[in-house]
Amino acid sequence: MRTFLFWGLIVLAVAAALPPFFTRGACTQEFDAAGALLEQARPELLTLTGAQQFLIAHGLGYRLISAERCESAPPREVESCPGGALLLGIVPVRNPICRYYRDNNVHFQLGFNTREQLVRIQTDMNPYRRLPIPFYGELDLSK
Repeated sequence: MRTFLFWGLIVLAVAAALPPFFTRGACTQEFDAAGALLEQARPELLTLTGAQQFLIAHGLGYRLISAERCESAPPREVESCPGGALLLGIVPVRNPICRYYRDNNVHFQLGFNTREQLVRIQTDMNPYRRLPIPFYGELDLSK
């Protein structure tokens, strides 16, 4: 019985480690799709009100950060404030393997200047987890 339990645990451990190798680029595709959605919609995102209307119409969650708040206490995911308002939002990841092994959401930032004109579109997702393999290097999981 102990031998059966031991081998059962080994099989479960291997099975838990395998899913990231079978995504066939799904995580990268989801990240690229979120970035492409925002880039293709650039004409609709050129103003702050236009961007808010676009995000509401597409059901994308966001929060508005004022220029003053960004300058005084920037959120940790913001590297630099654009001078005006900042829209921080998320696009949910649909693939369950990507959600578990990489990130639940693709994060985006839309930066506006003081005249509420778009100056920056940025998308981010947690990096791939890496699996070190002796004498080989590293493998990117969920790529």
